[in-house]
Amino acid sequence: MFLNFNQNYNEPPKFIQHEINDCEKREQQQQQKCATIMNTLKQPQKLVAAKSHVVKMQTHKPKLVNGRPLATTNNNHTLKECFPVRRSVRKTKTAVNEEIMRNLERAILEERAEGLKVAHFEGKGRGVVAERHFQRGEFVVEYIGDLIPLTEASAREKRYALDENAGCYMYYFRHQNQQYCIDATADTGKLGRLVNHSRNGNLITKVVVVKQRPHLILVAKDDIEPGEELTYDYGDRSKESLLHHPWLAF
Repeated sequence: MFLNFNQNYNEPPKFIQHEINDCEKREQQQQQKCATIMNTLKQPQKLVAAKSHVVKMQTHKPKLVNGRPLATTNNNHTLKECFPVRRSVRKTKTAVNEEIMRNLERAILEERAEGLKVAHFEGKGRGVVAERHFQRGEFVVEYIGDLIPLTEASAREKRYALDENAGCYMYYFRHQNQQYCIDATADTGKLGRLVNHSRNGNLITKVVVVKQRPHLILVAKDDIEPGEELTYDYGDRSKESLLHHPWLAF
């Protein structure tokens, strides 16, 4: 099984963009509300000089309706609304981006595979099923293996071909104009290598650089519910691969 991935990601992953946009929208709304309050406070009030030469503030009497003051609650904002305690609302786009990337980096370095379990599927063998809800764009699992150059990958392919009972889990991808291969053939117990193929899968692959090393991660393409099998498109459509693995066409 040979996996191809030829997209190049030079910028932070785009799947976090919707989170950044939501944060910016909330921040803009909060700033507009604060600006309205501050402009109201800055408006000069009428001053009247009394005979004693003491300057007093003249306040406007409220309008009366049926002998009762007319309520004016539309502008009755509090300072908490203008200066909220929650600092996350006031974070810049860069700060939000950095926080998301730090969380993603920790998940990769810790080799997290939370909320997943191995299951057996008739006709396919082992696969991976979600045990919890995953939101669209959320990190699910990393495709962990040996990151090797093409020369080493070619030598391993020849060695694997000599054993008919041995599988081959080699993922080829391009990053920053360089070709890489991640070999996950060895059964190390990592779940990323067990995720099955589907041309209409619920996961997509992304390249993330952590400590100057590219990593392949699987991200939720759509919302995933507990009990769903996790799949993604291997991308291999070669004639030879389809001959030996016809399920790649589906």
